[in-house]
Amino acid sequence: MSSSEFDFDVAIIACGVGGHGAALHARSQNLKTAVFSGNDVGGTCVNRGCVPSKALLAASGRVREMRDASHLTELGITVDGEVNYDRAGIAGHAKNLANRVKGNLENSLIGLKVDVIPGRGVLTGKPHEVRDESTGKVYKAKDIILAPGSIPFVPPGITVDEKTVFTSDGALELPYVPEYVAIIGSGYIGLEFSDVYTALGSEVTFIEALPMIMPTFDREIAKLAERLLIRERAIDYRKLLQLMSGYTMVVLTN
Repeated sequence: MSSSEFDFDVAIIACGVGGHGAALHARSQNLKTAVFSGNDVGGTCVNRGCVPSKALLAASGRVREMRDASHLTELGITVDGEVNYDRAGIAGHAKNLANRVKGNLENSLIGLKVDVIPGRGVLTGKPHEVRDESTGKVYKAKDIILAPGSIPFVPPGITVDEKTVFTSDGALELPYVPEYVAIIGSGYIGLEFSDVYTALGSEVTFIEALPMIMPTFDREIAKLAERLLIRERAIDYRKLLQLMSGYTMVVLTN
């Protein structure tokens, strides 16, 4: 096929961190570029991962600090009365930050003359073709990059309703602050959720399949994390085979 028969030099399916970076590089090489965003510019990291989780950590961390009367006294600070928080306000802060970052990413692509196609890109099965799932229109590109990102893993036999059993995506919405939370998986995502929910008043139990907590961490880092983030807080941890009963909320983490 000649160059004139292609709509784009590069078509990128999905627009998370990988897709966005690929689009920036393609434009730096003066390639005509399109991104099929699926109405999800920023992908998992911006919309359901890194950005909102760090916003929740920052807000809940302030609550934890303001409730630590002994530490504040050492700094010469006194807080009179109970420290309260607005759950919806904290959740809204995380969502608003994610939306701002998402908007900035999309504007950066548009400013570089990347065609941001809002539909979900689907391969047609024919070489060089991508179909916009929302409109049915087929585009032709010399090269196609797949950058579909990730989705939460749900173990067999577990039903997620995002009401009492949540994936990490749903738990970031902070729909309520339960008295007890069971977090399946003690990786960095699980640690983040334990930090947020204990700061807001929940008791947390980690349920881990492997013999030790934080099994994928370097052991020195794991020891430090356990001392700083687990040992002095309302956190317990158990083997996965124990029954998940008595918990108001269960969060599945990758």
